[in-house]
Amino acid sequence: MKSSFYKLVMLALVGLLAFVPALAVSAQDCPSGISASDCALIASATGENAAKLTSFAMDFTVDAVIKGVEANDVTLSVKGNGGIDISKINPAATDPAEILAGLVLGVAMSGSLKGTTDDQSGEIELRIVNGLSYLRIPEIPDGNWVKIDLLSSILTQQSLGLGAAQGGNMDDIGGLLGNLNNPALAGLFGAIQTVYTASDGPTIEVSTRAITATTDLKPFLQALADPNVSEALSQFFPQDDPDTAQIRSFLPLLGLLFTKATIVSTQYYGTDGTFRGFKLELALAVDGQMAAMLTGSPNNVDVRFTLDVRLSKLGEPYTVEVPAVIN
Repeated sequence: MKSSFYKLVMLALVGLLAFVPALAVSAQDCPSGISASDCALIASATGENAAKLTSFAMDFTVDAVIKGVEANDVTLSVKGNGGIDISKINPAATDPAEILAGLVLGVAMSGSLKGTTDDQSGEIELRIVNGLSYLRIPEIPDGNWVKIDLLSSILTQQSLGLGAAQGGNMDDIGGLLGNLNNPALAGLFGAIQTVYTASDGPTIEVSTRAITATTDLKPFLQALADPNVSEALSQFFPQDDPDTAQIRSFLPLLGLLFTKATIVSTQYYGTDGTFRGFKLELALAVDGQMAAMLTGSPNNVDVRFTLDVRLSKLGEPYTVEVPAVIN
């Protein structure tokens, strides 16, 4: 039963994160709480200045804390930087090899994971240049680089994903979830309430405005208790999967399980009318009594996740050096 509980929590995490794109603010339909001047910044960033995003440098952080699942709190901390240049990609290209040949990417990350059996830390660096991919990880001796067939890996993952979709009824989950013609799903998505606010943001080469969408998904999770909703959602999982019936039985419990489920999505817009990054914050709290029913451990579970990405040097060419490799 404990593994089923973890599957349930992971299902909720994935489901909540699926709503993040819908929280983006559109200049064409600025919501209440966003001023006309802020809407003008968004319009510039997504319109006349959007081409500057074909190349940029970036800095990012990931912070996550999980309390109550194990004996010790689990803490993840990642810091990274790098950049990307897609200006040389043929916009009409459909061949993955041709697309990869025009991509320049460099990302370096250092991170630590604490609270598990053994604390772990390390550094990872990935480069893509001239259609080739290079990786450096702690397991490679003396800090050397290896060449990897990233294209083959991507195509394999796509193939596996397609096969999984064809094996069940998941070929177009996004479209099915967005089909509000279904009365049950219309009520489900109607329970989502988002509040938009604007404030001064961090300086990222220029001063920015932070446009924030705060969504309390507790009413959404409570709406899953409707038998018609759980019946409709269960059809999106492969019917030959033995876990489907178990997931279906758990769906109505999500509203009771999570005492807190909040997504805060912030977009940074420079006062020069450019997009400068985003921040995603997820907060979940699991009721201890409900957790005890599923795992036997009466611990309140608290999950906090933050991803912060900031973009600079917009429109400036980003170059990557081809490293010496050991294979």
